[in-house]
Amino acid sequence: MNKSKRILLCALFIASSVVLGRILSIRTPIITVGFSFVPIMLGAIILGPKYSTMIAVISDIIGALLFPTGSYFFGFTITAFFTGFIYGMILYRKEFKMDRNFVTRLLISTIIVTGILNGVMNTIWIIMINQSASKIVLPIRILKQLIMVPIKVFTMISLCKILEERLKELTYD
Repeated sequence: MNKSKRILLCALFIASSVVLGRILSIRTPIITVGFSFVPIMLGAIILGPKYSTMIAVISDIIGALLFPTGSYFFGFTITAFFTGFIYGMILYRKEFKMDRNFVTRLLISTIIVTGILNGVMNTIWIIMINQSASKIVLPIRILKQLIMVPIKVFTMISLCKILEERLKELTYD
C-alpha cells in the first residue's frame, strides 16, 4: 500500500475514533462506554504498530481539544499510545487472514489493553483527577472491563469477517 493511502486511512481512522469516542459514547465521571477501539484496531490490523499508535494518540489529543470533558490530562494520551502500539504489534501481519491464530491474537491484545491499560492505568488516572475513593471506582471499572472484553472481541471478529475481502484489497494493492 502506498504512503498516500496509508495517510488517508489514518485520517479516516482518526476521525472515526474521535466521533465514536467523544460523540457516540456514554460518559460518566467513572466510566466511558464507546466504540473508539474499532478504528484503532482496524488501523493496527491494516497498517501496523507505527500507524495504529499514531491513530490512537492523535485521536485522543484531537478529541480532548475539540470535545473536552474536563481539563486535559496527559496520562490518557500515554494510555492511548500504548493501546495503539500493543494492538499494532499483536494484530498486524503483512497478510491478513481471518483464522484461529488471528482470533487468539485478538483475544490476547484485547485482554492486555482492556485489563492492564484501561483497567489499571486509566483507573489510576481517574483516581488522580477526581481524587475519588478507589473502593467506589475500582469495582465499577473492573466490571466494565470484564463486560468490554467480549464486546470488543465479538465486534472485531464480526467486522473482520464482513470486511475480510475489502481488507485484502486495501492491504495488498
